[in-house]
Amino acid sequence: MVTRRDMMMLGLAAPWLTACGGGGSGGGAGPENVVLSAIIDDDWNRAAPEGEGVPAALMQTLLAEGAQIPSLRSLLVVRNARMIGERYYADGKSSDLRHIRSATKTVSSLLAGQAIRDGKIPGVTSTLAELLPREMARVPTSVAGNVTLAQVLRMRSGLAWDEDVHMQELLHAPDLASLALGLPIAPLGPNGPYWNYNSAVSHLVSPIVAGAYGEDTLAVATRNLFAPLGIRQAAWQRDGTGAIIGSFGLQLRARDLMKLAWMALDGGMWQGKSVVPAAWLNESFTNHVHIGPIGDMSDVGYGYLWWRGMLGGHQVITAYGFGGQFAMLVPDLRITIATAALWDLPIDEGSKNEELIFNLIGRFLSKL
Repeated sequence: MVTRRDMMMLGLAAPWLTACGGGGSGGGAGPENVVLSAIIDDDWNRAAPEGEGVPAALMQTLLAEGAQIPSLRSLLVVRNARMIGERYYADGKSSDLRHIRSATKTVSSLLAGQAIRDGKIPGVTSTLAELLPREMARVPTSVAGNVTLAQVLRMRSGLAWDEDVHMQELLHAPDLASLALGLPIAPLGPNGPYWNYNSAVSHLVSPIVAGAYGEDTLAVATRNLFAPLGIRQAAWQRDGTGAIIGSFGLQLRARDLMKLAWMALDGGMWQGKSVVPAAWLNESFTNHVHIGPIGDMSDVGYGYLWWRGMLGGHQVITAYGFGGQFAMLVPDLRITIATAALWDLPIDEGSKNEELIFNLIGRFLSKL
């Protein structure tokens, strides 16, 4: 069972930037560095669940049972591009920008696909030596030059990393790109590099995108992804060099995380316009490795910084952040689900909460 993914980020202090709404946070930082915005929740069409084929009692049960998970702060359900369920728990509000933790990696994957679409990156077979020449020059002993973008996106870079053991090293590294590029080669498996969850190497997608456009990653994301989806404000953490961290640190409203989910489920389309190429999403959702169960989610695999598996009898594809930050796609039901939860927790507690949320959603899906 996979239980630990992005816990190395707990307590990390670094510069922040807010964007997509005038540059200010709209308020102070709340619990767990929640950015308190003043955004009004007027950006989704609402519908009664029964109008979209979901029994009202079933939706009510889902939202009510969510309150039994103490860490849960929001639970949203969209079907056919209409919000049919939305509830905030404890101190959660629709206007809060909350950490999506390692679901940030999935956003980086979307940006990489757009860069390939725009001709800024030749393709996923491009190597780190080709994509990050300046960063590679800072680490002359690096053995990562032949690692491809595809290997980075699949977590099969072949660079040695233990997410638990190197947690503090990642926390205090002033230059995450140099840390990642300085990693040694790991032993190969029978079919090449093993799958190994690696928040250092996955960070590299951010400087790759920035270098491809010659712009800051947040500026690229704001123009190409956030603005087309009507995401008016975001906060995104930087490392000591000022680089946007590609593997964690993005804060969004749950409603905005849901926009990313619905856009991805709908073939990269948003309100009739293509935002991310459908072909990129199809490749990103392809299962490149079998991992194992997570709670009630079985047959878990990994694509291009997306998780996938079976939950409640349905195939689901998920952006996944520690503690229960989920953007879940259920293609056969035309449903997307977004959650936010407390993350500044002991590893075992956060992982248990993830399972509770998966199991809650699985019970809901099994009745549809």
